[in-house]
Amino acid sequence: MLSVKELADLKGCSPQWIRKLAGEQKLQGQKRLNADGSPEWVFPLKSLEPHLQLRYYKNKAAEMPGLAEFTEALQKQGKPFDHYSEDERREIIFWQQILEEWQYFRSRPGADLETLDDRFVEYCKVQHPDISISAKTLYRKWKFLKDNNLDGLIDKRGKGRKGKSKITEEMWQTFLSYYLDEAQHPIQKCYEYTRLYFQETAPELVADIPTYSTFWRRVQNDIPEPMEVLGRQGQKAFRDRCAPYIHRIYEEMASNEWWVADNHTFDVITQGENGQLHRLYLTAFFDARSGIYTGCHVTTAPSSQSTLIALRKGILKYGIPENIYVDNGREFLTHDIGGLGHRKKKPKNGEERFEVPPVFERLGINMTNAIVRNAKAKIIERRFRDIKDHLSRLFETYTGGNVVEKPEKLKGVLKNGEIPLDATFIDTVETLLDWYFNQQPYGGEVAADHGKPRQQVYNENLHTKRVAGAEDLNLMLMRSVRVQKVTQRGVHLDIAGQRLDYWNDDFIFNYMGKKVYFRYDPDDLSAVRVYDLEDRFIMTVPVDNTAVLTYGASKEDVKAAMGKVRRLERITKEALEASTVQAFGKRTALELVLEQAHENKMARIIPEPQPKVLELQRPQEEPLLKAVGGPDLDVMNRNAMKRNGGISDE
Repeated sequence: MLSVKELADLKGCSPQWIRKLAGEQKLQGQKRLNADGSPEWVFPLKSLEPHLQLRYYKNKAAEMPGLAEFTEALQKQGKPFDHYSEDERREIIFWQQILEEWQYFRSRPGADLETLDDRFVEYCKVQHPDISISAKTLYRKWKFLKDNNLDGLIDKRGKGRKGKSKITEEMWQTFLSYYLDEAQHPIQKCYEYTRLYFQETAPELVADIPTYSTFWRRVQNDIPEPMEVLGRQGQKAFRDRCAPYIHRIYEEMASNEWWVADNHTFDVITQGENGQLHRLYLTAFFDARSGIYTGCHVTTAPSSQSTLIALRKGILKYGIPENIYVDNGREFLTHDIGGLGHRKKKPKNGEERFEVPPVFERLGINMTNAIVRNAKAKIIERRFRDIKDHLSRLFETYTGGNVVEKPEKLKGVLKNGEIPLDATFIDTVETLLDWYFNQQPYGGEVAADHGKPRQQVYNENLHTKRVAGAEDLNLMLMRSVRVQKVTQRGVHLDIAGQRLDYWNDDFIFNYMGKKVYFRYDPDDLSAVRVYDLEDRFIMTVPVDNTAVLTYGASKEDVKAAMGKVRRLERITKEALEASTVQAFGKRTALELVLEQAHENKMARIIPEPQPKVLELQRPQEEPLLKAVGGPDLDVMNRNAMKRNGGISDE
């Protein structure tokens, strides 16, 4: 058991530092009473690092008989061969071969060994002129080899101080407390803070603090990168850059098994119908196995509705996916699309609230959310980099991702009015995604598919395709509202600060005071589909005509006034005439890429997918009121008049 002073002498630090480490349980020690009855720390020798134990035995060898032989044997004990560096292993092997040749050369019977040694030395000087070899060197190396002391075979000149430092453990730990901080102090400042610390706590050690360059070299050599990233940049940076991650196995994945979704802001300025300049957004679904874009929608602002539009496009063309991988944005974590996920709150009264079946559930799609603030989560973000580099840069109004990337010519381009229309830009994006990006060579995780067009990889790995008709799909993609209680005005839909009421006589008579929810089509607000809390379809209920007339006579006027849905921009005749798709005279980069996409579309050399299984997804809904039969209000009114003796003038 070592005292505090003995351990401090071994480690080259102060006793105060040893007590501090022991108090923080960074040293394995225990407290006991000394001769004066005061508590003191003691430390087991076996708990120390091997080099400290060896240092202790060296110091005690002269004092304790019998330990000198032990120390010498411990020093002779060679470390395993794989503990040496590659250069050191080459040097060991070299001397082993030289010594074996020497022993074979001098094994001739009756020959003078001294003469043979001299001849062998001359031979080595010719074969290895860059190495100094003498007979004494051979005898010394041979002794090291017999004792299994491989260290003796290595030239250690200039390496005596390698790994050693004048910085004591106490100084180094103090320096690291400043350096491994998320404030990211410069090395020079950390050195100054270390000197100030010892000026206050241990002035006698200030003179022994090495120079700044000594600390700088040790920072470069002795601090592992993961430790530096975690200490100076935080846990997120450590997880993104240093922590191991799960490697997804793509060989066993099928097409449509996983779609990844996200939003991207185009680095291109376009012009809307009203002349307003803005940057559009892309809501995209991406097949993880093949790397093709399956469903895409260009919009003025990402929303839950743009998510459904992109999903609908993808399903109509490629089928219904099994799983969708999305982030935690509200355009995905909405109660009637993917569900609230981790955003779901516990009810205050402890009663579970009825949750409307979301769209993904009705389509039989499992939704998985990425870990929050995880840089390695979604591979689609890497594909968005391709869109920036290989699509956005094709336009004259490319803005760059930041101020540094902003082209100098952009100001002049905007001043001259050379701005693409929204309709032109959208048409170009859809053409390039389908017939250029999706036809590019595959370069993903599956090496066997490298070089094939991505569309071909998708077709070859599509084993099961789940499909739905356009009408059935419209029904399953309807938006939903939360649970409401049926009142005298039926149920209502609040949009942009306005309210639409949906009711008819049968609905109010049968469900007055009961809780229901309804689904609606944002493109057609003339009626809604009402369901009970067991998710059974009740009936279709029309909108109150009076309410509609307050906003205007037509359904289009209602939608425009309420701003419910971002309409799909129409590709007008003027926009088509101005479109760069048809203007191949200048031969810009955009035109060349569009021409390649046009050729890919015309060629269609990739075989169509041939899934072995074709599954039909349809909603099974029968209206409850139709099955039960509602009351005939006209008959009830006539019977009431008969009982009352006819029509009353009141």
